[in-house]
Amino acid sequence: MLTVPREAFVPVFQAEVGSSVSLVVYRYRILVPIAQIGGNVAGKERRFRIAKDDDVFKLRDTLIEHFGGLTIVHQPPAPAFGVGARDPANVTATLEQNEHIAFEVYAAPVQEADDYFRALRLELEDALQEGVILIERQQVVLI
Repeated sequence: MLTVPREAFVPVFQAEVGSSVSLVVYRYRILVPIAQIGGNVAGKERRFRIAKDDDVFKLRDTLIEHFGGLTIVHQPPAPAFGVGARDPANVTATLEQNEHIAFEVYAAPVQEADDYFRALRLELEDALQEGVILIERQQVVLI
């Protein structure tokens, strides 16, 4: 009887970071909204927290476990700032401003990596009650 370890059935989408030869990989950037900024009320700007610290840490730990590491682009007190529509079909009525943390990870250039991030996007949109979570993919060469 042949025993095959469970890991043999799990798609490998970790990039071989640190290879001695140049390597083509995908770099994914996940823009996670941490706050929504609304209009002024009584001279004060309204700011609603979206992703809590626990959410950010859980996502960080998950990405480290699944990809072997990550980069977080966030420099308090001035995180990444974006303006966009909650509903892309109705831009004017749903325009909002958000502060983001950007998570970047390197993955093997395989379909399973795209599938992983599509599923992650849907999960984040549901968990954070956001209409759109942006995830970018770039093909890069690590040297």
